[in-house]
Formats: sequence, C-alpha cells, structure tokens
Amino acid sequence: MTGKVALIKFKGYQEFMEYSYLTDIEDLKEGDVVVVPTNSFYSIGVFSRYSNNKQHVKNASKWIVEKVNIEAFETKMFLGGFE
Repeated sequence: MTGKVALIKFKGYQEFMEYSYLTDIEDLKEGDVVVVPTNSFYSIGVFSRYSNNKQHVKNASKWIVEKVNIEAFETKMFLGGFE
C-alpha cells in the first residue's frame, strides 16, 4: 500500500521540527489534529503539509492512525453529550 507523506509537528516539543508520516488521508489541512505512532506509544500531532521531498519520503516509515474529529467532539460537549 502506498500513500502520501505528511509532515507532522508536535505542540510543545520542538514545534519547529516536522516529522514524516505516511498517510492515505487525502484531505488533511494545515492544523488538523492526527493520532500517530511514536517510539513509545501514540501521540497527538498537528498536520503541517504534504511533501514529496526525497528526504521526507525516505524518513516516512510509520502511518498516521487517524484524523481527530475535533468538530464532532466540540459539538458533543456543547450539546451535553458527555455526562
């Protein structure tokens, strides 16, 4: 399975660094929150951009797990869906 290379940043941790992840999610936009595997477990990252830079492609070995649906979560909170 082939995918695109997505560059991910981590809030509060060297925010200037972008890490390469593979993805089959076609419609990510800058600022989208995603779940990604890291060395020790899973982390929340922020999508920066897609890339086809050779070094980024070479560095991408792990796949984005999923995009977090922040809008649905906030709607649930607003409507009192969590009690």
